[in-house]
Amino acid sequence: MREVCHTVSVRAAQLCAAGLAAVVEKMRENRGLDRLSVTVGVDGTLYKLHPHFSRCLQRTLRDLAPNCTVKFMPSEDGSGKGAALVAAVACRATGPGQ
Repeated sequence: MREVCHTVSVRAAQLCAAGLAAVVEKMRENRGLDRLSVTVGVDGTLYKLHPHFSRCLQRTLRDLAPNCTVKFMPSEDGSGKGAALVAAVACRATGPGQ
């Protein structure tokens, strides 16, 4: 049972990273950049509480989009539509380096 849960969790993180990698790579290409740095707002207990999900997601994303640096910013309110979007906008509003 433990092996099955581990396998399903890793696969879920990899699938999430694959979709995100496609988006950030397309953003990089559309902007004509060699490298892209972006912040992504995240919400949800799987990302926040699973012991390995976020690490596997980030590692897979680095492998699939090596020319993109993605910083994840967890949403603190934990509920509501657009919570992850609010976190990303808040990070962008603080400006670079803050």
